[in-house]
Amino acid sequence: MSELAGFLTPLSDIAVMMGVDADTLRMDIRDRSTPVSLAYHKAKAETALKLRKQELELANVGSPLAVQQTKGYLLDMESDEDL
Repeated sequence: MSELAGFLTPLSDIAVMMGVDADTLRMDIRDRSTPVSLAYHKAKAETALKLRKQELELANVGSPLAVQQTKGYLLDMESDEDL
């Protein structure tokens, strides 16, 4: 699960690869207390972090698109702090 989620594999594909029902897997993922949900969300968050790090590196060397993206990350952080 972790490896597939870390590669941003769609849930329906993960279900096929794991040999489980996609709807059952979705329900397990929605329940944040299940081990499969924790593994899925942790792997997804780790990949998102890697992507943000790369985006920051590109912004630091002057990529205009990366600068825009990183501004969006800051806004996301601020709105998440308010929830």
